[in-house]
Amino acid sequence: MFPKVIFKNNSGDLIENYEHFIIDLWGVIHDGTAVYDGAIEALSHLRQRHKKIYFLSNAPRRADKVIATLEKYGITRNFYDFIITSGEASYLFLKENEENNFQKYGKNYYYIGPERDRGLVDGLNYNQVFQAKDADFILAIGFNHDLSTEDEQLEFLQEAAKYKLPLICVNPDFVVIKHSGQEILCAGLMAEQYEKMGGEVIYFGKPHQAIYESIFALANEKESSKFLAIGDGIETDIKGANNNKIDSALIPGGILSNILNIKYGKLPKEEDIIGICQERGIFPKFILAQL
Repeated sequence: MFPKVIFKNNSGDLIENYEHFIIDLWGVIHDGTAVYDGAIEALSHLRQRHKKIYFLSNAPRRADKVIATLEKYGITRNFYDFIITSGEASYLFLKENEENNFQKYGKNYYYIGPERDRGLVDGLNYNQVFQAKDADFILAIGFNHDLSTEDEQLEFLQEAAKYKLPLICVNPDFVVIKHSGQEILCAGLMAEQYEKMGGEVIYFGKPHQAIYESIFALANEKESSKFLAIGDGIETDIKGANNNKIDSALIPGGILSNILNIKYGKLPKEEDIIGICQERGIFPKFILAQL
C-alpha cells in the first residue's frame, strides 16, 4: 500500500501550512533558457506571506554564477533568502581539503565537463592534469556537451577505475529537461557508471545529507515539519526531503515531462505518476502542476 498523494494545480493553498520553502531551480523555476510562466508570481505570493525561500540546486557551479543567471531572468535577491548549489558545496569541500594541505585528496585533478564550468576551482591551488595516471581524483562537473551521449566518458572511466581514482560528482542529477523536451545528461549518470565499475564516488547536492544540514543551519530552524521542499526530481528532491522528514511536492513537468508526455503546468494521469513513484519506492506528499 502506497502513501496517499494529493494533486494540486499550484502551491497557493499550501502556503499557510509551512514557514520555510526549499525550492529547486531547473524544472521548477526555469528550464535553463527561460522562466516558467507563473513562477515569479508564485515567488511573489510566498514573499507577500512573509515566507522564507531557499533555492537548493544541483547546479554544478558557484552560487554567485547562479545568482547572476537568476538576475537575468528577473529573479532578484528580494525573491529569496539564500541559494545553496552542489557546485558551491563542492568548492567549499575542495577549499577545506587545500587548507588541510591536501591530506584527503591530492591537488591533481582530471576535469570532466563543459568548457563553461571550468571555473569551479578558480582561486584554489589545484592542478589540472590530462591523463588518469597523473591524477589524484576526478572532478566530474557533467558531460562535455548538451548533446553528449551516455558512453562519452566510458573509456576514460574504465582507465580511471584501474588507478582507483575517487570521483567527485558535482551534480548528482541524471538528466535535466529543457522546455522543448531536449534531455541534457548530468554527472550523476556518469557517477553511477563509475560506481558500477567499482569506483569510489563522493557526491555533493541532493539527495545527500550534508546539503540539508546546511539548509537547516542557515535557516536557523531544525523543526522539519515547518519546511516544504518543491522539486521535479524524484530521486533527488523528493528522496532528499523524505530522508530528512520534510514534506515534499513534486512538479512532474520537469525531469519527468518526456516520460509522462506532459508540459510544465500540466498534471499527468494519476496512475502514470503514482506508478513511477511506486516503481522507485519514493513518494511526495503533493504533486503540483506548477509552482
